[in-house]
Amino acid sequence: MQREARIEHGVYSDVDYLQYRSPRWITVARAVAGVLTWPFVWPLALLCQTSDMVFRTASELLSLIPYVFGVVVRAEFYRFALTRCGRNVVIELGAVFIYRDISIGDNVTINRYAVIHHCDIGSYALIGEHAVLLSGSRQHNIDRTDIPMALQRGRKKRITIGDDSWVGVHAVVMEDVGRGAIVGAGAIVTKPVPELTIVVGNPARPLRQRGAPGAATGGRDPR
Repeated sequence: MQREARIEHGVYSDVDYLQYRSPRWITVARAVAGVLTWPFVWPLALLCQTSDMVFRTASELLSLIPYVFGVVVRAEFYRFALTRCGRNVVIELGAVFIYRDISIGDNVTINRYAVIHHCDIGSYALIGEHAVLLSGSRQHNIDRTDIPMALQRGRKKRITIGDDSWVGVHAVVMEDVGRGAIVGAGAIVTKPVPELTIVVGNPARPLRQRGAPGAATGGRDPR
């Protein structure tokens, strides 16, 4: 949700994100609409407690609801279905959660077609379009060659996306991302990202620190 000036070719324009600066009437309307979804989302969330398969089915189904209605329905559903889903969370079209034991802080944006595995997402985190947050980097064992990798056991772990962090579009994250860190578009994170660090590339490598001298004028948007 954003409010912006007329966009001119090649020129950046300031944007106000309505998720954080909504008029009072929008905030109230969203809250009322959310309560109206409870007779539908609460029983569905309760049913999802029976298995991850049921939960994933519901997650994929609800991901298809278009913008205005979908944002409200998904936020209310995940409030009941996940370990935690905080206030003012926007989950856009196509975003899917694989497991129920996921926690999300307050004021979070999860953009279109993101895929979330075992993960704890902090407050004010931004997850870009088509980003994938995996349960570590050992989904399948690969050492044995006498049987297919698909038939070998794997290992999974929880990862953390810290407060005020930003995961860019098409990024793949397999390790923790520290508070205030940024993962550039298309980056593949295979090692933990320290606080306030911007990483880019495959595998992701440090580009610079946020707040470092000259960063305010010399840095590029890592998306």
